[in-house]
Amino acid sequence: MIARLVLLFCVGGPALVPARVDAHSWYPHRCCHTMDCHPADAVHRLPDGTLVLSRGAILVRVPRSFPIEASPDGKPHFCVFETGWGLEARCEFLPPEA
Repeated sequence: MIARLVLLFCVGGPALVPARVDAHSWYPHRCCHTMDCHPADAVHRLPDGTLVLSRGAILVRVPRSFPIEASPDGKPHFCVFETGWGLEARCEFLPPEA
């Protein structure tokens, strides 16, 4: 019986592992507290160098001087926090070409 369970896990076990890793699994803890990091739907650069990142109704403006980190999955992501005056960027991850 145990040998069958071991065989079942060895053969079928990899199918139980999700093919796509959730993005929150790689966000640094200093940036993300489970719900405040998002893949960006759109990234726009304003003439003054400010980046505007959005995901649905969530929008954040990131000044040109803000530190940008490399995105591990090659897609733009941003992490925000509520200041009481609106959302502010905590971390920003961009692909090299952005």
